[in-house]
Amino acid sequence: MKKLKSIPFVSIVIPTTGKVKYIKGLVKSVSKLDYPKEKYELILIGDEETELLRTNAEKAKNYGINTIVKYEPYAAGKKRNIGVELAKGEIIAFTDDDTILKEDWLKNAVKHLNENTNYVGVGGPNFTPREGLPFAKAVGRIFGSKFLFSFRYTIGHAKPKEIEHNPTCNYIIKKKVFETVQFHDTLWPGEDAEFDIKLIKHGFKILYAPDVIVWHHRRSRPLPFLKQMFNYGKTRAQVTRMHPDSFDIRYFAFISAFIFLMSLYSLSLLEIDIPLYGKLELIIPIILNLAYFGIISLAGILVGLQTGKLKQGLYAPLVLFIQHFGFSIGLLYGFIKKP
Repeated sequence: MKKLKSIPFVSIVIPTTGKVKYIKGLVKSVSKLDYPKEKYELILIGDEETELLRTNAEKAKNYGINTIVKYEPYAAGKKRNIGVELAKGEIIAFTDDDTILKEDWLKNAVKHLNENTNYVGVGGPNFTPREGLPFAKAVGRIFGSKFLFSFRYTIGHAKPKEIEHNPTCNYIIKKKVFETVQFHDTLWPGEDAEFDIKLIKHGFKILYAPDVIVWHHRRSRPLPFLKQMFNYGKTRAQVTRMHPDSFDIRYFAFISAFIFLMSLYSLSLLEIDIPLYGKLELIIPIILNLAYFGIISLAGILVGLQTGKLKQGLYAPLVLFIQHFGFSIGLLYGFIKKP
C-alpha cells in the first residue's frame, strides 16, 4: 500500500445503540484529540433516534467536529460497513460507544501507519477507566493477562508488534482495504475477529502499538459478564465453522477439561467400573477441582500484587472462572446449535 499523506483525513466510525450513557464521555474525548479538527469527521450509526444520541451528536457539532448521524438498525459489523461507505477519509478509525480516547490516539495511529507502510491497520491497548468498579477493573486486568487463553490481543507488548487481531474498540485502518474485505453483516460479537481472519488471508498485515490507547468500560457485574463470555464463545464456534483453518486448540482447553471433570464425577457417583482400574474414588475429581480453584486463586493474588488493590485481587478468581465457564459453555452451544 502507498504511503499516507502526512496529515490524512480520518473518519471516526462508531456503531451504537444510541442508549449507552458512556457516549457522552466518548464524544468529549473525540473533541480533545490532538489532531486538526478539519482533518477528521465523526460518523455515528445508531439503531434509531434517541435523545441521548441526538444530544451528543449536537455536542460534537458544537465542538467543531464535522458529524454525520445515520440510523440503521443492523448488527455492528454492517453498521461499520455503512460508516465506511459514508466516510470521506483515507483512514477509518473504529471505536465503540463506551470508550474514551487518549488525546494522542489518532496522531499516534497515523504516525505508525505512515512509518510502517506494509501494515494496513493499527490498534493498541484498551484499558479500564479509573472510575470503573473493582469487578470491572479485575475484568480489564484479566483481559490484559496471559491467563485469558481465548483472546489473542493480550496487552503487554512494549514495542509495536505484528499481531493477528485488533478489537474494533481500538482499530485504525486504511479505507482502501474495504475494497477487498468487509465486516460480516449479521455476526455479533466476533465480527472483528472474523474480519481480521479474512484480512490476513488476503495478505494484509496489522500492527499493535502500545501508544495507541483507549479506555474501555467493562461489564461491572458477574451476570452481564457471564452473558458476554457466553456470546463470545458462541460466536467463536460460528467463526470456526466459517474459517476452519482458524481453529485454535486453546479455545477448547477449558470445555475439554470441564467435560472430563464432569465425566469423572459421573463415574464416581454412579460407581461405574473403569477397565483396568475399578471404581473411581470421589476424592480424585474433587482434588482436580481444588487444584483448578487453587490456580485461579493464585492468579488473583498475582493481580492483587500487581495492582496493589485488594478488591481487584479478590474478584480476579471469580472473573477467571466466569470467563472460562461462560466461554466454554457458549463454545459448546455454538457447535451443537445448527447454523
